[in-house]
Amino acid sequence: MLGRRSLITGVFALAAMGAAVFAQAPAAPAGGAQGRGGAGGRGGGRGGGAAFGAGPFTPEPGAKDIKSVLFNWTWHMGMLRSGDEAELIKTLDYYGEGGTIQVNGQPCVLSRYHVQANYQVPGWRTQYECKLPNGTTQKNVEVVSDMYAWDEDIPGAELVPGKGHATPKPAALQERLIRLWASPHGAPKAAIAGAVGLPPSESFGKNPAVLFDRQAAAGAKPTTTMTWQGEKAVFTFPIPGVPGAIATATLDSGFLPERVVVKQGNNTTEFVYSNYQDFNNPLFKIEALYPASLVERKNGTVVRDIKSKVTEIGQVYVIMPVPDSVQKAGK
Repeated sequence: MLGRRSLITGVFALAAMGAAVFAQAPAAPAGGAQGRGGAGGRGGGRGGGAAFGAGPFTPEPGAKDIKSVLFNWTWHMGMLRSGDEAELIKTLDYYGEGGTIQVNGQPCVLSRYHVQANYQVPGWRTQYECKLPNGTTQKNVEVVSDMYAWDEDIPGAELVPGKGHATPKPAALQERLIRLWASPHGAPKAAIAGAVGLPPSESFGKNPAVLFDRQAAAGAKPTTTMTWQGEKAVFTFPIPGVPGAIATATLDSGFLPERVVVKQGNNTTEFVYSNYQDFNNPLFKIEALYPASLVERKNGTVVRDIKSKVTEIGQVYVIMPVPDSVQKAGK
């Protein structure tokens, strides 16, 4: 558990925006490089000279092996940074606009939707406010961290004594973990983790192709598989921390995830993502992509339909310390 002195969330400006971790690649030569990003609005601002094949791995044109496609998936999403093209997207601060969320079995029209995520120290906080058909306003803060789930009346409830109230929600743990690891950034991280036989916290921060080779040489037993449906790669991988939950992610022809379906027992959760863009602040565009539309269905019923407004990817500080009362209630 992270200590009480830890901040709930904060945004730290980088001392040098041109630092290697978040360096934006130089423009492609005249005529455009089509092989790795940049084309058709895809992400392309990777590390250093990545666009010119200067990194430690460059897939062959049209390569369809799992190592190359895992690399292309994260590269086209804008998740690979630094001269080593390491997967360095650790956190997300996300604001949606409009859309609906299901509350008590009814669609609730959103006026606020704010997600904070940490993928290395896995956690996901969703703060929303919405209005039901009868005009009643509903609001909540849903949190999952480690193997704990709880609701808060204010973000960071109980982390400062006397401030807010946290309510344990152990029954919501698996649903929230599925939402984390089937998300646009969570799905490729979970797929890589399964492919190299490591938890996401240990596969983070490395070039996925180099890590794939290293783990294969060490005898790792992958749990991620890949097939092809026409020009679309389809990955199957387990959801970390959720026994029996298996995700199937379908990438579009540009290696961006358009659909992630998670099956667990009799339940099916489907996530549909479309129209990827760089939603970061106009002053800090880093070509890290996120879908403009996110739709979540549970057993065929739409439970969330969100439109993206703005993201902060790569430079935010986000953690979800578990309140003492939630720890005492048990996992």
